[in-house]
Amino acid sequence: MVNREQLLAESRQEIYDSIPKIAVGVAIAFLIWLFGVLIFLPLATMLGNPFLFGLIGLDSLISGIILVALVIIVLGIFGEVLDVAEATAGYAAAAYSRGETPDEKVERYRLAFRGIAYVLLAVVAFLFFLPFIAGIFPVLAGIVLVILVLWAIFVLFRTGRLFSGEIERWAAEFSRKVELERQDMALKEQQAQYREE
Repeated sequence: MVNREQLLAESRQEIYDSIPKIAVGVAIAFLIWLFGVLIFLPLATMLGNPFLFGLIGLDSLISGIILVALVIIVLGIFGEVLDVAEATAGYAAAAYSRGETPDEKVERYRLAFRGIAYVLLAVVAFLFFLPFIAGIFPVLAGIVLVILVLWAIFVLFRTGRLFSGEIERWAAEFSRKVELERQDMALKEQQAQYREE
């Protein structure tokens, strides 16, 4: 069992520590992406895309260099995103419990939020990398997209299964409330009819 207040405090602190690091990493990645797409790749194309050493085109080389830089930055961001996902999971698990939170519930939330974070990070990374992957080998961008879609569906399905118990419980509570309200309204209508008679 995990103490609710301790879990909330630790989760809050981790979020406060990681969000600024993520923001800085994203800003740096965005600047590199922006300069790459708007300045460096058009310059390489404007130069007529000469082949360096007879092996590789200049735009492919520039795309590769920028792609490597973005991969390094995204890997740095990845650890912080996972920390935020873990903290969010802990926060969510503690928010919907009283006093002590079962370890298995915290772990289930962590796995689910980690899965969502993986998919979000992978999609954002793909969008960042797309112009540079296409600049190196256009068909590779399509192959990566197909793999990304299949993987994301698998991860999101698994994440949904982790929340299925909670969703079923919430749906049952909601159905009970709706049924009680319906019965209450029917009772009020019957009482109104009796008064009219």
